[in-house]
Amino acid sequence: MFTLHSVTGRVFIGKLAGLFFGLIVMVVMPTFGFPGFSFIGLGILLMFMLMGAMIGFIGQFDRHPLIGFRMPWWIAGPMVGFAFMLMFVLLSYDSLELVMQSSLIAWSGLSSPFWALLDGLFVGGFISLLEKIVAGEGPGLPLK
Repeated sequence: MFTLHSVTGRVFIGKLAGLFFGLIVMVVMPTFGFPGFSFIGLGILLMFMLMGAMIGFIGQFDRHPLIGFRMPWWIAGPMVGFAFMLMFVLLSYDSLELVMQSSLIAWSGLSSPFWALLDGLFVGGFISLLEKIVAGEGPGLPLK
């Protein structure tokens, strides 16, 4: 099928990690008043899986192709996670506002949905680290 130390391996590991995080969110969503198996739940699941795949593809570059700055795993992964979560927050602002007003989060004072961008940074960084450890990184990775 594929060798684990490859771009395909990175994408596979990223999708598995994204599936894991997405399923965790879907299981926790009923505590915030949303049904777990809903459009927003499926959207979160797909977003995390696509985030993992994108981080896997980006891992084959050690430098940004246009700007030319160095992109180690601890920069590339959180940047992609931040971008995906920013897109999600902008598209589902009203629903996330309801989540932030729930009793589980309201006590902390974090009332803005944009606090979820930190989640994107951490999840993207974790996925990138996991892909680097398991499947390697850099331009020398084979495709299969």
